[in-house]
Amino acid sequence: MAAGALGAVPAEPPPPPPGRLPGGAGTERALEEAEASGTLSLAGRRLRAFPAARRWDLSDTTQADLSRNRFGEVPEAACRLVSLEGLSLHHNCLRSVPPAIANLQALAHLDLSRNQLSSLPACLCLLPLRVLNASNNRLAALPPNLGALRTLRQLDVGSNRLRALPPGLGQLRALRDLSVRRNQLAALPEELSELPLVRLDFSCNRVLAIPRCFRRLRHLQTLLADNNPLQFPPAQVCLKGKVHIFKYLEAEAAAHPPPACPPDEPCPLRQRGGLDSGFHSVDSGSKRWSGNESTDESSEPSRQHREAHGGAAGDSDPEQLEEEPWPEVMSPGWPRRSPRQPPRTQRLPGLLFALFYGLLMALLVAAHRALFVFALFYGLLMALLVAAHRALFGC
Repeated sequence: MAAGALGAVPAEPPPPPPGRLPGGAGTERALEEAEASGTLSLAGRRLRAFPAARRWDLSDTTQADLSRNRFGEVPEAACRLVSLEGLSLHHNCLRSVPPAIANLQALAHLDLSRNQLSSLPACLCLLPLRVLNASNNRLAALPPNLGALRTLRQLDVGSNRLRALPPGLGQLRALRDLSVRRNQLAALPEELSELPLVRLDFSCNRVLAIPRCFRRLRHLQTLLADNNPLQFPPAQVCLKGKVHIFKYLEAEAAAHPPPACPPDEPCPLRQRGGLDSGFHSVDSGSKRWSGNESTDESSEPSRQHREAHGGAAGDSDPEQLEEEPWPEVMSPGWPRRSPRQPPRTQRLPGLLFALFYGLLMALLVAAHRALFVFALFYGLLMALLVAAHRALFGC
């Protein structure tokens, strides 16, 4: 009897009572609280499936914390909570995000960090998200329609396998905080300079240069660029912080201004013909030519003008020549003339004025001489009158 008892197989534990939810009584209490408060907290319960909550009305749930469980994908039941504004699924085993997540048209905060996601669905960009955290996953690329997230203010895609950022990132006009740390990025898109970023973190990547246009990030307060093989700006500048980096970018942009015309468009004749003479300019003559210009340079605009009108210059624009003809006074040779050699149109008034002035001076001299002769004659006449008076009256 004793021996038989010792050799017997131990009995299996009794199955859980029917209707008991995974996680026990704690899960039931969490669902009850969610029905009353609108906040569902099922974090850290090792759940592999969303509990069947038919006995509770969760339609008014606005916040759901399903983190630190063992979900393989976003639960379909969670995608039916259409009033959700915040959904936290970090520290799970997620491998995919179902298209049903597009039902959450009130979702503003989504945390998918620390999972096993290799991609994000395009439908995710149709949500009114303000915060998206997809860090610590296996993402190799971001959705091409990422720019549709017009209300997104914070984006964290750090610790993934990204090699490039989509151009649509420049359309996130509300983005304030961007983190792409610990990826495989070799370059940063210039479209980022158009965003009102306050914080930018691209540390631990393979970035070689910071674009010069990043100097336009006027709202940027925090710039994290460490652990990159940066060559522009130099490492000694980057170590000094954001202020010195922006000063370097400003200096480089001033030293290397962009070309005046795109390569595929012809430049105006005024830009090809040299500097402005200052006539008909906005600065009212602040720019003037000196009289010591070389004759070779003086002949260059005339030659370009002849080639443009004669068809010898292949890069001239016929339509532009017809729309903006140069008047005779503003011929290409005019800006190069020295002030000592005015054109004939300006010499004629000067000659007329000099002739008139000469005639006027001659008349004045003649009048002066006539007055002098009159004064002399008047003096003699008075002397004769005095002598006659004395002779007549004897005084």
